[in-house]
Formats: sequence, structure tokens, C-alpha cells
Amino acid sequence: MTITDLMNQVDSRQDELIEILTTLIRYETPAPPARNTKEAQNYVAKFLAQHNFNIDTWELYPNDPIVVGTKKGTHSQTHQSLIINGHMDVAEIQADEKWLTSPFEPVVTKDSVIGRGAADMKGGLAGSLFAIQLLQEAGIELKGDLIFESVIGEEVGEAGTLQCCEKGYSADFAVIVDTSDLHIQGQGGVITGWITIKNPNTFHDATRRNMIHAGGGLNEASAIEKMMKLIASLQELERHWAITKTYEGYPPGTNTINPAVIEGGRHAAFIADECRL
Repeated sequence: MTITDLMNQVDSRQDELIEILTTLIRYETPAPPARNTKEAQNYVAKFLAQHNFNIDTWELYPNDPIVVGTKKGTHSQTHQSLIINGHMDVAEIQADEKWLTSPFEPVVTKDSVIGRGAADMKGGLAGSLFAIQLLQEAGIELKGDLIFESVIGEEVGEAGTLQCCEKGYSADFAVIVDTSDLHIQGQGGVITGWITIKNPNTFHDATRRNMIHAGGGLNEASAIEKMMKLIASLQELERHWAITKTYEGYPPGTNTINPAVIEGGRHAAFIADECRL
């Protein structure tokens, strides 16, 4: 069978691909609350085992396991290996989202499949599993090792993929099957953290006039206002990086700094003594 024949099967057997995707969507795996992927991950593990993968699974958190399937190549020592990686958790459901049906009851239309996680990223997982099925049915054996990682925690910053690395899973190449408009693109990775500005003392708002006027005698400041200055500095750094940090194959400005969540203050009657970014 040629690659063209195989690609034609992707189109002619589309219903089978959609069946895998709708099955995955029906597993309710929003994060938060998380701790809910075990059944879905068992489905992936069983699918891979049926296609001659050796299965390794362990719980990163209770009821949130990681599944890694490995299929040795026919010439592992001399040919390059590949990791296919995807996450099983999906974004949480907000109360104001306007779903016509349950987010976990997929709707199949002529042009799309609608359901929580259809794009991010159960569609990628389904497509990868279907590709594995087609390769086996066609009798195509890869010369290099193929490693399939179904991880958890992507939506809430938990290190599912990092756990795979720490357990020793590596390859010459890796493809993350997240939303991509069906083209291969590079990504630099993400570092997430909190910055906290905290004053050990708390001041009533009546003291603010002493803070902001010359001669007031109170050398203090609002943690919220100090954080605003820090955010402005981060924006300057972001613009600096857009000019000074460039990488082949990546658009200018790939390095970004996103102030995604901010929390601060305790009550309208007090000067904010803490702010977290």
C-alpha cells in the first residue's frame, strides 16, 4: 500500500475517526476540577495495547493517570524515533457558556464536530490514534520507535509531559497534536509562575494622604499600584525581547510575557497590602 492509498483511507473512513473523537469527548475531563481522566486514559491504553504497543501507566494525581505506549521499530538502533504527545484534560466549563447541548455530548455536523475539547485537544488525540490504526491495518512497520504519550494537567499548569521526560521517555523528534490548522509549527514552551508583592503591615485607607503627599511621613505604598509598575516593566521587557530574541522558523515576538491573572487587596477600607500576579 502506498502513502497515497493510506491518505485516501483517511477520507473514505472518516466515520471511524469521528467515532474515536466523539468517544473521547464523551469522557468528562474538565480541568479544573481535574482528577477525572482515568476512564478516558484507560480507553487510550486499551486502544494502544490492541495495536501492539507496550503500555506504561501511572497516576500523576489520584484518578489522573498518564499513559505511555511504546512500539519498538524494526531497526530501532539505526533509525530515528518519534514521540506523539497530547493531553486528555480539557478547559473547564463556565456557567455563562452558551451550549445548545451538554458540552460532553458531541454534535456532528457536515463540517465539524462540536463538543468540549474537540479541538483542544481530543481531536489531535483521535487523529493520532486513527493513524496508528491505519498503519497497522496496512501492515506498515516503522523502522524507528514510536512513543505515544497521553498526559494530563495541561489546562491547569500541571506537569504531565514533564513527568514523561523525568521517567526517561525521549525521542529524536516529538509532535504535539494540539490545535494547529493542520500545519506543523514550532513552539518555545511555557513557564508559569506567580509574582507576589506583600507588605507585612496593613494600613487603613485614611492614611493614604500621608503616603502620597510630600511631608506625609509615611513611607508606604499600595501593593496593587506597585504591581502596576511591575507590569509596565514586564511589558518593556516583552518589547525588548521581541527585537533581541529571534529564532529561525519562529515569527518575531514569539517570546511573550502574559499577565494572565491578578489578585490583590483585602477590603475597600484598607490600603492593598498584597498583590499577586
